[in-house]
Amino acid sequence: MTRFNACGALAALASMACVGAHAATHDHLFTYGFDPAPDAPADANEAARFLTQATFGPTATDIARLTALGYDAWIEQQLGQAPTLGASAVEAVVNARTAASQSVSQSQRIQRWYWQATYAPDQLRQRMAWALSQIFVVSDQNSSIGNYIVPMAGYYDMLAKDAFASYRTLLGDVTWHPMMGRYLSSFRNQKPSASTSPDENYAREVMQLFSIGLVLRDMDFTPILSNGVEIPTYDQTTITHTAKVFTGFTWSDAPLDPPNFNGGGLTFAAQYAPMQCFGTEHFPASGTGSNNMRHDITGDDGTTATPKTVVGGMTIPPNQTCARDVGDELDILAAHPNVPPFISRQLIQRFVTSNPSPGYIERVATVFDAPGANLGDVVKAILMDDEARHPPALASGDRYGKLREPILRLTAVWRAFNAQAQAPDAYGEVKMTAGNTQTGSFGQGPLQSPTVFNFYEPDYQQPGPFADNDRYSPELQILSEASAYTTANSYYNFTAKAYVGMTNPPSDRPLLDLSSLTANATNPAAMVATIDRSLLYGTMSPVMRATLTGMLTNLNGASAAEKAWSAIYLTILSPEFAAQR
Repeated sequence: MTRFNACGALAALASMACVGAHAATHDHLFTYGFDPAPDAPADANEAARFLTQATFGPTATDIARLTALGYDAWIEQQLGQAPTLGASAVEAVVNARTAASQSVSQSQRIQRWYWQATYAPDQLRQRMAWALSQIFVVSDQNSSIGNYIVPMAGYYDMLAKDAFASYRTLLGDVTWHPMMGRYLSSFRNQKPSASTSPDENYAREVMQLFSIGLVLRDMDFTPILSNGVEIPTYDQTTITHTAKVFTGFTWSDAPLDPPNFNGGGLTFAAQYAPMQCFGTEHFPASGTGSNNMRHDITGDDGTTATPKTVVGGMTIPPNQTCARDVGDELDILAAHPNVPPFISRQLIQRFVTSNPSPGYIERVATVFDAPGANLGDVVKAILMDDEARHPPALASGDRYGKLREPILRLTAVWRAFNAQAQAPDAYGEVKMTAGNTQTGSFGQGPLQSPTVFNFYEPDYQQPGPFADNDRYSPELQILSEASAYTTANSYYNFTAKAYVGMTNPPSDRPLLDLSSLTANATNPAAMVATIDRSLLYGTMSPVMRATLTGMLTNLNGASAAEKAWSAIYLTILSPEFAAQR
């Protein structure tokens, strides 16, 4: 087995023994000499709270490192960390299984995703990629890409690579990716014929979901009104004109000589390389060979006498190459004043709180909109904003915080208790999810949304107190009586049935290291203190503390391990752990 936190504790700072994971990145550990960093967290609990927002869960090693570096240097180090990618590893497993006549499925991609979320050193990048995957959605639940295992991993790699790039770069890479093309129908979308029109799916969603939303907004996300009425960002005519832009796409290796628009896609690499376009960059607009040209170069009236009028009344000239049309359209969208508040608000929701104040949104959007800014600057602004670092005191009816996603609860436990990954199997696969992808249990999974609107929508309001008080609660959209039951069962399988030292341990999931708890098996108060420190960053209420202490006291006949996993399991199910503040 490969032990998590292989670099060990940060006890010998001067030796810097743990160099492997950070060798490619400038190390900021001694930025301030041997003096404490001026912006260091006040204590381990404050560090753990920050890491809960910025990573897939705090570890003791990361807490020590953040405390030594301070917030700024830790973030800068993470921004410079090379991306941990998955496509090549998934491809190797798929090839090995195929060669051995074994079945393959999206499970191979998902096992790798969970491994990266739990063990990759570039934690901030991985969390950002996870957040972006819930905005720029593609899903293996759709039959058009359900069988594309390695290319789906390639799409996620693209999100990880672009996690700190400019928004315009990300938008372009998303648009040209064949998995997005197949998912939202721009792939092999063609110029109109006598009986057909271009598919409008991507034209609609790139505006509604990936850039500007449905109504005009100020920088603080407040709707702009005209005579008391919200102003739409676009209408059906805009969609129709924009659809012309996203035509002519096909596989990167589709043959050009002789032309075969429906060919290509012959290798995994081609299936996740940016699409090519059968436009005027390859074929003449008229005359011999023009029938191979599938991109729509016309304007509003279907001729080349007019431009394409797109969002905001902006225009794109006719008779351009496909790449120029797409570039112009994405430039227009990226420069739209709605983009900074629209994207910033969703990222704040994914990292910090479901109901950010208008001021918080505006501060982050201002960074987003600054000349030369990139998404790395944006996530830094999100995490370092006063509203993120200094939450209001917990009070009845307050709007701060968010429900932890089911996946983030699991990864937090794995990372807090040094989960040991299994050794790779005969095909090179590291099993993580206990024999299934957990999507049915959790109501979510990596690139597995039931719709393009993600597992939950940013504007979802749970009926009752949330809706009555105009509060947003995205993650509650996948919480129900049934999902509460299924997630509880899954967490049981990852605690009671998955720890180091158990008899006949499973080989299809990580094993928790319970030693930090079993060391105090005869001291319930000490065990509870460890749980509070490891999972709740010191916020456990007196009521919960008494409940856990009482449970452990009543388990006086149980083994040390049973006490330990029982304490973890009960904590995972608790409202206090479920709510991130």
